[in-house]
Amino acid sequence: MMTTKIQAIPTNLITGFLGSGKTTAILNLLRTRPENSRWAVLVNEFGDVGIDGAMLEKEQLNDGVFIKEVPGGCLCCAAGLPLQIALNLLIKKAAPDRILIEPTGVGHPKKVLDVLTGEFYQSVLDLKATICLVEAHKLTQAKYLDNETFIDQLNIADIVLASKSDQATEEELKHFYQFFQSYDIPKDHVNSIEFGEFSAELLDIERNIQRCVTFPDAHSHSHSHQTHVHKTHVDKKRTEIEQIEEIQQEISADDDYSWQKFENNGQGYYGCGWIFSHSIIFDEDKLENFVKNDSFSRVKGIFHTNNNWLLFNRSEQDFTKEKLSQSADSRIEIIEPDYHDWNLVEEQLLACIYSN
Repeated sequence: MMTTKIQAIPTNLITGFLGSGKTTAILNLLRTRPENSRWAVLVNEFGDVGIDGAMLEKEQLNDGVFIKEVPGGCLCCAAGLPLQIALNLLIKKAAPDRILIEPTGVGHPKKVLDVLTGEFYQSVLDLKATICLVEAHKLTQAKYLDNETFIDQLNIADIVLASKSDQATEEELKHFYQFFQSYDIPKDHVNSIEFGEFSAELLDIERNIQRCVTFPDAHSHSHSHQTHVHKTHVDKKRTEIEQIEEIQQEISADDDYSWQKFENNGQGYYGCGWIFSHSIIFDEDKLENFVKNDSFSRVKGIFHTNNNWLLFNRSEQDFTKEKLSQSADSRIEIIEPDYHDWNLVEEQLLACIYSN
């Protein structure tokens, strides 16, 4: 009697530091995927609010795209259980032809790869090339070159792409190519891209298992979370993720539920996110000035404004704003290497609410 051989699912890890353009690149890949194919995307974010997953879900993509988000830290914490649970649910729901996994920008890739290459997934996943997006100018700055996670994202990558190359100088791009010529194990593909666009053919490049990291213990830093709950009871017997998901659902369903704040810190970074009821309207101009505040370096948010629903995205000095279809709620996440007085930031954010 013959048994059907399990067909391993082609899977790629899409890494890159904060603001490198991972979500934009994944969106482009989803838009150009083969007709009638089923693709699944697992997104992990540093903060508890979750912006990238909401962005992907709000895009008008055809049937056959399945999104699962794991907010609040990293996929590999607690012996990789969040990753395994989310991935198992996604595979069961989607039965995908391909899986793309986007870890948080400050997450170390080694433990994620350890889970994906472990015994449980050996016959389930066909782990292909790891792709790392990097902004060329960061390869000239000590604050990135001294960051162990940033370096190991580059070390473990089979493919390295200079994202946002339209914003890079000729010297920065020249240095980018020279930087990756010094590796003992050459990269399979090094190139520069614009607007997150690259060929899906790169996804089929095989992974080189000989690549290794320099700082395997870089991800040992713990995470801590604080949820500031308004008009909701916290059950300490339930998991933090379950409570956060319930709070988010209540905010979306209840017009009287005004806003909620979630603090998170770990791996040398501090984050704070807010979710607002969809009935709250923000002033577009005030909100843009808030996001462009010089004290912020990484801000991403979806807002109901007096000029439609808008996505604001700030990475260092790079700022974009674009229209989105209606969302269930407004939400924002700020991630910084230095601690901020989040109560003061909240006051500034609330001052952006629209008034006739």
